[in-house]
Amino acid sequence: MQVLIRGRVEATRRFDKTRYTRIVTPAPDPYSRPQTVEIRSKASIGQAGDEITVVAMLGGYSRKPFRATDKETGEVSTITPVDLTLDAVE
Repeated sequence: MQVLIRGRVEATRRFDKTRYTRIVTPAPDPYSRPQTVEIRSKASIGQAGDEITVVAMLGGYSRKPFRATDKETGEVSTITPVDLTLDAVE
C-alpha cells in the first residue's frame, strides 16, 4: 500500500522524534483546489518551499463511532470516522 506524492512543502514540525511535513499537491485543473497531505518521517524530507517527491505507506485507523440524526428525515445512523496516515518510506 505505497503511494507516490509530489508537491511543495508548505510547513514542517517536529514532535518527539517524529517529523511531520505538510505538502500541497498541484491542482488537477485550474478550477479545482490543490490537496494538502501530511507525511510522518524520522528524517527531514524537505524544507518550506521545496518541491519534493516522496514514496509513503498508506495506513489508517477507525475512531470511536457516534450517532448522528439527519435533520431532514430524523433518521438516526451510526458514523465511524476513519483517519488516514502517510509514513515516508525511508
